[in-house]
Amino acid sequence: MSELIGFDSVDLYIYQILAIDLVIAVAMISGLRFITGLVANVDSAEELASRDNFAFGVAMAAGIVALALMLTGAISGDPAVSYVKEAANVAMYGVLGLVLIKTGRLIQDKLIFRELPVQARIRDGNLAAALVDAANTLAIGLTLRAVMLWVESDSVNGLLVVVAAFVATQLLLGLVSYYRMAVFARRNPGATLQGALADGHVAVAIRFLGHMVGVALALTAASGVVSYTMDTLALALLLWFAVTVLFTVLVSLFAIIARNIILMGINVVEEVDQQHNIGVAAIEAAVYIAVGLFFAALFA
Repeated sequence: MSELIGFDSVDLYIYQILAIDLVIAVAMISGLRFITGLVANVDSAEELASRDNFAFGVAMAAGIVALALMLTGAISGDPAVSYVKEAANVAMYGVLGLVLIKTGRLIQDKLIFRELPVQARIRDGNLAAALVDAANTLAIGLTLRAVMLWVESDSVNGLLVVVAAFVATQLLLGLVSYYRMAVFARRNPGATLQGALADGHVAVAIRFLGHMVGVALALTAASGVVSYTMDTLALALLLWFAVTVLFTVLVSLFAIIARNIILMGINVVEEVDQQHNIGVAAIEAAVYIAVGLFFAALFA
């Protein structure tokens, strides 16, 4: 029995490192509450408790999950050579994660959904806008976690790779958003996706979230296809981006095929776009996520 529960010096050091990582991770996640309020320009306690703004809560919940995903990427791998270095590494990536979540929300608000805008609608309690925000935030967390595991580095170069991956991810997610806008406009002449979301169209928002998360899951698989090497860093990043573009297209195509089979005999446009059928929208979202999971399992 003593052999089973005994610790040597190496085991003790590793568990101490894990304790440090856990404390920093919880502190970073706790700090996200204030970052979320700062981004939305509101007092988070008032929104959650006084106004019962469930949309704000959904957006904050997605931010917590996204930051946790990124932190799991930061704390994975071999421990640092000292307590101070380990704490500095995790804190460094945690702060970067907070900054990137905020930046991603600003990009979404100011560049992609300019007619919505997302954060203003969340303050108004618009659940559809909160789901759109959650889609982008979760996609950021999933992709950057994969990149942090891919680089396996706590150097400045590792940070730069994470930032470069964030820029590429935002570009691809922006293209997916514009694709969804174009599809909605084609299916519903005279209407726009941003207008529907501004009116609180939750079913459309659920489908949007599923597509974004499915694409993000597929993007995580790119890290398993392209080898990361410091000697050919620029080439590795270029190949990673090329694979992510390919996977973005493929996950959408396979999801469309699967959706048409699963929902055969159902007019998806009428049910989701016009009748606000959340059930059908949830099935569409699940199909996108399932295909993304298959990509992640096959290639990551």
